[in-house]
Amino acid sequence: MFTRHVSHPFLLTFLSVFLESFQITGTQEDVRSTVSWGKVARGMRDRRQRIGLELFNGPFVLPEKSYDFFRCLRWREIGIDKRSMLGFVRTAFCESESAEGRPHLTGDGDTGLQERLAAVQASIVEEQVHYQQRIFKLEKENQELRRQIVLRQEGHDLKSRKLRRNPIEMFSEILDDLGNLHAEFGTQAMLPQVLVVADPNAGKSSLLEVLLHTRIFPRDGKAQVPVKFTVCDGPYHLAQFNDSDREFDLENPVDLEELRKQFEIRLKTALTDSSVSPLVSLTIWGPGLSNIVLVDVPVAPVIEHEQTTSSSERIREACQSLLQNSQALILCLIDSSRDSEYSKTVELVKDFDPDGRRSIFVLTKTDLVETSLANPDKIRRVTDGSLLPLKAIGYYAALPGRGPRSEPVEDVEKFEENYFRTSKLFSSGALKPEQLSTKNMSRGLAETFWHFVRNSLRYQIDSLKARKAALEKNWKSNFNKARVLDRDELYETGRMQLLDDAVRLTSVPQSVWENEIEDRLWTAMADYVFDNIYVPAAAGSKDDLKVVGNIRLKDWAGTLLPIKGVEVANQTLYDRFKTLASRNSSAKDKDSIYDNFKQTVVDEAFKLHQWDARAKESLRVMLLSSAEAPYIITPDDWNGAVRFMEQACAERLAAVQKIIGDMLGPSSWEKWMLFRRQTLEHRNRRAVVDKLEKLIMPTEGELTHGTDLSKDEINVVQKTLESQGVKVDPAFIRDTWRYLFLSRFLEQAVSRIGMCGEVSDSEDLNAQPSFKNDYSDVDLFYRIKRMIRISSVALRQQLTAAELGRLEGEVKQILDGLERNPARIKEYFNHPRIGLAEELKKITNVQEKLEDLAKLIEDEGTGSFYGGSRNDDSS
Repeated sequence: MFTRHVSHPFLLTFLSVFLESFQITGTQEDVRSTVSWGKVARGMRDRRQRIGLELFNGPFVLPEKSYDFFRCLRWREIGIDKRSMLGFVRTAFCESESAEGRPHLTGDGDTGLQERLAAVQASIVEEQVHYQQRIFKLEKENQELRRQIVLRQEGHDLKSRKLRRNPIEMFSEILDDLGNLHAEFGTQAMLPQVLVVADPNAGKSSLLEVLLHTRIFPRDGKAQVPVKFTVCDGPYHLAQFNDSDREFDLENPVDLEELRKQFEIRLKTALTDSSVSPLVSLTIWGPGLSNIVLVDVPVAPVIEHEQTTSSSERIREACQSLLQNSQALILCLIDSSRDSEYSKTVELVKDFDPDGRRSIFVLTKTDLVETSLANPDKIRRVTDGSLLPLKAIGYYAALPGRGPRSEPVEDVEKFEENYFRTSKLFSSGALKPEQLSTKNMSRGLAETFWHFVRNSLRYQIDSLKARKAALEKNWKSNFNKARVLDRDELYETGRMQLLDDAVRLTSVPQSVWENEIEDRLWTAMADYVFDNIYVPAAAGSKDDLKVVGNIRLKDWAGTLLPIKGVEVANQTLYDRFKTLASRNSSAKDKDSIYDNFKQTVVDEAFKLHQWDARAKESLRVMLLSSAEAPYIITPDDWNGAVRFMEQACAERLAAVQKIIGDMLGPSSWEKWMLFRRQTLEHRNRRAVVDKLEKLIMPTEGELTHGTDLSKDEINVVQKTLESQGVKVDPAFIRDTWRYLFLSRFLEQAVSRIGMCGEVSDSEDLNAQPSFKNDYSDVDLFYRIKRMIRISSVALRQQLTAAELGRLEGEVKQILDGLERNPARIKEYFNHPRIGLAEELKKITNVQEKLEDLAKLIEDEGTGSFYGGSRNDDSS
């Protein structure tokens, strides 16, 4: 419909190319109409080459109707200024206004043609800059529309940043995981990231701050450790350290200042603390930012090999590891105002990337070159390789700063834009317009970065699959019966088992607790009862047995028994918990990997666990009350006391006789049959025993002597032995007498209690006073047994009512403390199979993330991941 107003064939050529390259992607309200002027220019050149440059070989007159056609088009509806479009048409056809006001072109003379050609070139550059500005404006408007649409789809909470996860965040997380795998297991990482390197004062920090749209670096210095920036396109300008949950609002001056302080602290910590990772990681979101991973790599630690500290050596190794990655892009900044051929950073880039397959060079401070006019042809010589024999995939020129570092980023961008629009140095064609400015560099860098990402994902996935297959084969060969559990999973399993064991203590029957505490308490107090209560009281008369026994029994009930009872109950609880924690220890499929962990937690829990102090006092009161209780009343009480005394005396007698046997040494038949020999001490013991039995202790009848020997008796025995050539001290004689007397005393007690027998239920103990008069020691043992039973019941009640709950809380407290200390967990779980399971789990996790990212890129295409500074039509 347009061609009926046009009669010139060259104008038809322009219109056909123009209409082919023009696309309307929305309505007028969407403001999404753009023109790909690069396609128009390339199409016009192609058509001119095919048809022949008749435009410059003779006069050419633009028909009036065709010129009116451009005037009548509604350019404003598609977002293009009409005057600019008419100027573009004039310059595209090299026309000039004639005296009559009609477009006219003449080809007389070479001088006039050169002047017109220069005018056309200048006009084309001006128009390109104008429409580039128009594209940037439309991109910002389009970005704002996208932000509002996304926020409206996610909900009305415009303060929330939790939108659909950006693919660059997924990629950055994968990089961190691969870095951890490389540090722990040496797994090779083959994914790209942009490494920014430069000589000192080349503008690296300023360039990064312009790319991040924030002033973040310390004002008094530069970063001496590698810093990773994950740059994400987002609706709000925020920042967050990867090891923290706090978000900083970069539009808030208070948050920005706090971010700078935290950033500086982390830089100093990474520089001095060898226990901290030398890589500081930071994620920044913002509207219009390119989705990319930038790593600020200080080249000084790599170039300068005179390292004196372990921290410097650690940082140098980290920087070298980053540069040695064959998939990493190297963004090298060259200071145009200095002699670049002597740059150490350029030499470093050549060493790591001699073929230039992953290097991009950025010329900075070009305004100083143009101002000084020292060597105006230097830029062209750098880019064409005549000054520096550099190979690279791209060159750019940028002015990320011009003065103080506190200057706003927006002012720097305006200055850069004005400079490249008016610069005579770059209007000569040293670099193409798309190679100028930080914005164009950011766009081209993002395209190259995602191109490398797409090409390297499959290699990384295949590498991890091969490593995973080798690990699985190793696991099946060595640990086929065990589940693949990493350290965290083992800790969680052991934690749940311990908590279950603590709860399982409440299901232990009450009778089991009481019987176990009673048996343990008697075992702990048996020696004390015989040595300090029964034997001293029974060694005298029967009346002394009642009086002395009663006094010593009350003293025991008020002092030692409550304290010992609490200790025994606590030990019983510990042993029961330990038994439950190590259950199934004899099973064939029992996993011993938890033993050290459980034993440590149980031990620490009982170091922390303290029995309620009020339990001792309440138990003491109960025992003193029971000491005043009546004696044996029923036949059952008598029978139980007789059995208890008989068993206790027999056990004590066996223990004493064993001690005496060890004192006397081997007997005659043992010397001959077992080839044992008596020592001097054994012979002296035998001699002392012989004299004590002859002089003091009768072999038959009741034992009438007391528990201690008098001085005279000791002197008699000592003198008699000296006359036989045996020299012993009084303490030796007293010790021998103590066990000899106790053995004879217990033998008589056992024989006497054996004569008591049991009493039937029909017999009345009160009608037989001989029971009370002749067998007062039975009554004493009844009261002892009763006190121990009362103690066990009271302690069981305290245990089930309060101590089990407190113990469970203390176990949880210890487990929570371990959870906050991974180093201790690693100390407890250090089995060889854990390292294999850890690597296998982590590789599987990273592989799944890589496959998800690869699928997302395949479904949506990398063009949608470049960021807000790019739209679809500018490609």
